[in-house]
Amino acid sequence: MNTKGLVETIESLPENLVQTITFDNGGENARHTQIRDDFNIATYFCDTYSFWQKGGVENMNGLLRQYLPRKTNLENITDDDINKIEQKLNTRPRKTLNYLTPNEVLEEYVEKQQVVH
Repeated sequence: MNTKGLVETIESLPENLVQTITFDNGGENARHTQIRDDFNIATYFCDTYSFWQKGGVENMNGLLRQYLPRKTNLENITDDDINKIEQKLNTRPRKTLNYLTPNEVLEEYVEKQQVVH
């Protein structure tokens, strides 16, 4: 498991926002304890063949497939390409967020935290 991207994402978010992470059972997640210990985040694993236990991930995979079809050679995808896809997805309204974008929800969360502290 290359934890670099996950670590960078966690570090970019407000402190204590990420409280749990659920991983697939693949060997690529063998170093989940590093994330758990470094950030005090509870880590869990899905049961084998239980895709419904990570519905949000499956939904995101479907959204990503709009930009990166299954047979895409990921070695040809640049960091800039990934950043553009990330920006498109994070500025896309979601029904589950009352038609707000993920960026808007995060911004509201950060503003509320600033008022509390």
